Amino acid sequence: MKNAYAIKLGNLYYQGRDFNLTNNYGYKMTDNLNDAILSENFDEMRKRAEKIGGKVYKINLEEVE
Repeated sequence: MKNAYAIKLGNLYYQGRDFNLTNNYGYKMTDNLNDAILSENFDEMRKRAEKIGGKVYKINLEEVE
């Protein structure tokens, strides 16, 4: 991944959507960046962030040998 983006809302990162028994969905959040969804597509992440009220941040990934 050359560029990676994550959505952050307060101190939490976007982890995905969660469906419940009434066929509605909510958003799953995590306080651990390792469990968050990362994407190379900034526009996709920006649209998701607007829906949940968060902001998109660029994540610097380093290769470890």
